[in-house]
Amino acid sequence: QQKKNGEGNTSSRPRVHVIGSSGLCEELSNSGFDISGGPSPSATASPGMTREELAEYDFSEHPIDALVVGHDTHMTFRKLCIADNLLLRNQEALFVATNKDSFDLVGNDSRHIAGNGCTVVALEYASKRTAINVGKPSGTLVDLIRSEHEGCMDDPSRCLFVGDRLDTDIKFGVDNGMKSLLVMTGVTTADMMIRLGEGSDEE
Repeated sequence: QQKKNGEGNTSSRPRVHVIGSSGLCEELSNSGFDISGGPSPSATASPGMTREELAEYDFSEHPIDALVVGHDTHMTFRKLCIADNLLLRNQEALFVATNKDSFDLVGNDSRHIAGNGCTVVALEYASKRTAINVGKPSGTLVDLIRSEHEGCMDDPSRCLFVGDRLDTDIKFGVDNGMKSLLVMTGVTTADMMIRLGEGSDEE
């Protein structure tokens, strides 16, 4: 089915609005999607958006078939407002999160850099929509692995999932019946493991 994009052109390719990196946009484009948004929607666009600007905004991105949210280190209030209203205007569009990581660690003193989950949760709260998380520890990812690699998940207990954070990697393994191995190269640190001690599975 052809859909008319915001510039008056027609395309049979599904239309996806992206919050995220140029790499994410490139992957989606190579997979057959028309892309709007991305890291720099406009060279002249202000990072902010006033009530008056939003009232006059033409939403050239509309209509969309999906909104995909990936980690964007140049996230702005303008991008948030545009994405929220696109979700409201396109109730049937998929709302997809590449992951819902809360933070990552940088520097020798373990500083927090906000993760993709911060943007996803803000959009969920504003739009009253719930994102489909296709990253770890989502069961959607398991279904994808099964469909792409026949037989590899017939017996999950024979699989070893290696990762460096408890809340995504190790939880993904545990939730899906795999053995798991934690390496100390990411968010989860040895000090954190000591503090957790003999905590619950949820912890």
